Amino acid sequence: MRTKKVLITGFEPFDGGEINPSEILVENFEKEIPGLEIHKLILPVVFKKSLAILKKEAFFLNPDYILCFGLNSKVSEINLEALAHNLDDARTDDNEGNRPQEEVIFEDGPATLDATLPLKAMEDALRESQIPVAISRDCGRFVCNHIFYGICRVIEMKKMRAKAGFIHLPPFEKMNVAQQGKALEILLSALK
Repeated sequence: MRTKKVLITGFEPFDGGEINPSEILVENFEKEIPGLEIHKLILPVVFKKSLAILKKEAFFLNPDYILCFGLNSKVSEINLEALAHNLDDARTDDNEGNRPQEEVIFEDGPATLDATLPLKAMEDALRESQIPVAISRDCGRFVCNHIFYGICRVIEMKKMRAKAGFIHLPPFEKMNVAQQGKALEILLSALK
């Protein structure tokens, strides 16, 4: 069986925060998962720049899976995002002062795109390990949704093999780093 390439991404801190759990988890993930070759990438919290960097890495690696992680400070469980929206509508500035309002991401794109990751298998695997999880249909309209929709649209347009999706993590105060690290390992293991 061919080893599958997986690209996992996290974000730098934003909105005055000192840390971003997604950056810490991705940077520190060292486990080897049989059958997977894992590549890591930390993205800036900047609308167009983040997607440009992610696209470049996806074209270079041609991964089988792309799992993008980000912080949602309002949740206390892992949120597997099912739906990406073709809309940037920021309530706050990104890390370079951009605040797009009601702007489409791709002029020629559909209003929404579905995640192509095996969300049900991922959800079941987390539940089996007693890790709180939910499937969400609203990724927000900030940079998380921007890269989620953007990479799904690029994969579709370029007919790439990658399955992609976005996963929101809670702050460490709501789910500790050890539990989130275990969750990342379980999510990756569910891809086989």
